[in-house]
Amino acid sequence: MKWSEQLKTGIGRYFLDRKIKSLDRKVHACNLDRARHIGIIYNATEYISFEIIRDLVRQLSENAERVIVLGYVDSKNLIDNYLYRKGFDFFSKSDLNWYYKPISAVAMQFMNEQFDLLLDLSLDSHFPIRYITSLSPASFKAGRYSTDDESLDFMIDIEREKHSVKALHEEIIHEAEPARGKQEIEADMELRTEKELQLKFLINQMIHYLSILNT
Repeated sequence: MKWSEQLKTGIGRYFLDRKIKSLDRKVHACNLDRARHIGIIYNATEYISFEIIRDLVRQLSENAERVIVLGYVDSKNLIDNYLYRKGFDFFSKSDLNWYYKPISAVAMQFMNEQFDLLLDLSLDSHFPIRYITSLSPASFKAGRYSTDDESLDFMIDIEREKHSVKALHEEIIHEAEPARGKQEIEADMELRTEKELQLKFLINQMIHYLSILNT
């Protein structure tokens, strides 16, 4: 990161910390069975992430009354495939102010939604996503474990579970073997990024623990 970007992010965090201190939010643990209004925010820069999130939305919509999704594209231009996706909103670098605060209408609306459950499915630290997650009045927030993020009420430690991510990789190959040749499957898996597997793992773990969470 360039020094100018570090400076802007530092200023952004200063203003964010001030807003967090004035945030009046009460935490209420909420599992998937009880969540009627669910929000999902994620890094949509890679299109494969959209496909994974889309499948998750279909699953959650079987029980929840509303599932709202906001994706952040770490670029000044939105991907054409994202235009007019029903139930999905997106924002990009063009929708940030000079210290990377989200200022688009869709981002502000999402940030002010009173979700029963907010899922932050970003795998890396992106200040615009963190800004929205931190200031969301959602009753319960869940996401990836990070040592410098205190905005979440429930976290999954992906780094500690890297062996499980590898096991997921081998499980995908094993399940597909009867219908396709092993070499063909492995060739396809080479195209899957590590982040793609991590995202699937994060979602699987999130669904598991939020399904058994006592409230």
